[in-house]
Amino acid sequence: MFSFLDMINSSLSYFNLDAKLKARIYIGIASAGDIYLVYVTFRLFANQVWLRGFLYCLAMVAITYFLYLNFVYYFLGKTSQFDFISPRFAKITGQKFDSNGKRVGSGRAAQAGPVIANQSNGLFSGDNTIPAVVAIDDYEQHNLQRVVDQLLTNGIFVNDYNGMDEAQIVAQYNETGKPVQALNAHSVPPYFELEHDRLRHRLEIYIGINQMERRAVGHIVRIGLTDVHSAHQKYQIYLAGLAVTAGPHKIAGRRGSTILITADYRLNAQVAYRERNEEE
Repeated sequence: MFSFLDMINSSLSYFNLDAKLKARIYIGIASAGDIYLVYVTFRLFANQVWLRGFLYCLAMVAITYFLYLNFVYYFLGKTSQFDFISPRFAKITGQKFDSNGKRVGSGRAAQAGPVIANQSNGLFSGDNTIPAVVAIDDYEQHNLQRVVDQLLTNGIFVNDYNGMDEAQIVAQYNETGKPVQALNAHSVPPYFELEHDRLRHRLEIYIGINQMERRAVGHIVRIGLTDVHSAHQKYQIYLAGLAVTAGPHKIAGRRGSTILITADYRLNAQVAYRERNEEE
């Protein structure tokens, strides 16, 4: 049985499934195993194998309890009033829950994003940073898609709609009128840099899982309200922050369902600047 479960786990690893969908699949598999365990327990009691039947019964009750907790969390999007284990486990691991019992900051991207951003390009003063407008041509979009796919495969980026289930996605869409992105917020690549392309006379953005595998994914066309060429002549420009946004998203469909729509990824960039001196 364990070999069978290991085979399923290895098979699912070939697919880029978000954490919630994979958890639901595991719940279904575990439920089938639990039903079989109920049958085995019943047969042991019927054959008067009391000790082994009692041990199997304890295991069945424990597995059923955890299946119930996971079903409520991953299918209904909330925690059960009979969940007595998670709060105690949270004290040990440092995991926090909000007033509704939902986990706070449980997504890997939400936790790792700001940390990665600080480690990638250092810390900049907010007074010296400004948003930049990034343009992406077809070649850069192809590169951006490849890098995002690589980061998703390596678990650095996460496609789980910020932990929302179908009902929550529909509710947020109806409230805001905006699609819910599959890619989690704060999806900051582990490596990014800005380079002056002298041949094409533009500031090119490179990202990647590391410097060795970096790719050109966009170029800055405007800094604040200033054209990038004018800004580059007057200031030294540095890439202070970068996040990948947009991409595949969901909108509300009929009868509480959602519709998945494919779209290109975009980049949100913050640049730092410093006035050039006469020597530069």
